[in-house]
Amino acid sequence: MLDLKKLAGEENGVADEFRVDWEASGIDFYEDVVYGMGGGHPMYLDLMIPQQKADKRHPVIVWVHGGGWSIPELTKKYRPSDALVQACKMGFVCASIEYRLVTEKPFPAPIEDCKCAIRFLKAHAEELGIDPDAIGIWGESAGGQLAALVGASYMNPGLEGDGGWKEYSSEVKAVCDWYCGGDMTHMGAYECPQVQARARELGINLTLMPGQLENDVSQKDEVQEGIFVQMFGKPGKEAPELSMDISPIFYVDQKQPAFLLMHGDSDQAVTPQFSYNYYDALLKYGHDATFVLIPRQGHGFFKGQGYYDIVLGFFQKKLVSGGE
Repeated sequence: MLDLKKLAGEENGVADEFRVDWEASGIDFYEDVVYGMGGGHPMYLDLMIPQQKADKRHPVIVWVHGGGWSIPELTKKYRPSDALVQACKMGFVCASIEYRLVTEKPFPAPIEDCKCAIRFLKAHAEELGIDPDAIGIWGESAGGQLAALVGASYMNPGLEGDGGWKEYSSEVKAVCDWYCGGDMTHMGAYECPQVQARARELGINLTLMPGQLENDVSQKDEVQEGIFVQMFGKPGKEAPELSMDISPIFYVDQKQPAFLLMHGDSDQAVTPQFSYNYYDALLKYGHDATFVLIPRQGHGFFKGQGYYDIVLGFFQKKLVSGGE
């Protein structure tokens, strides 16, 4: 049995912009629920459950925070709280998860944790009153990559890890990826022969960052190389297989969930081309994919309620209304 402790009073460690009175919003909030083990220590999620009784089990939206897989200040508390409240009022259960940062352990550790969180929810579906076949995942920036990879790679056992609940699948039904896209090979492995060969085999276009386009991509950059070592545990050019394993675009020839990709047209941190190319690849293989280019916005939570309505409408359609 789960030992859930309902929040009493104010939530800890949340910025003012994300602060919510969960009780007044009609939501039971459970803070720091252990969902599994990562690197020998517990991993936590925050759980938001509507107080209003549902006629059937609740669909689920899982939120994955961003922060370059490495910024400790951006945690599971860095989330679109107002949209999650709205989702709960629509009948969703929401979970905001943490994952190991690459400063603790390089890939595939972050994705192993995210997949473990999905398996945890399925393992406790009856106790939580959720529908294990109606789980969606939503993330921004680095969290968008992780959300997309959870959706894309559920048939890859090499990314599941050993955090717990291995008898359950990490498959989800719908993914919303905010301004990341599906290609991680730009982090050093782009020019590797096996990466280029696999891209040609799939008929997909790989993406480089603007700075990489302007310079010789083989030129050594010590700062950049340090980031790649942090991500992969070695220089990116020495990790071509792992680079493809954690790039959602390389799974487009397999069964996929529904995707909603959203990207600001003024994003200077991650060019929209990453989302364009991922969207094109998904369509090429006949998958259910939607791409929304946000005008005059950059890298960060979108400004405008309409964009959150698009996200919630997507999950309502794909998780509640049969996906039609």
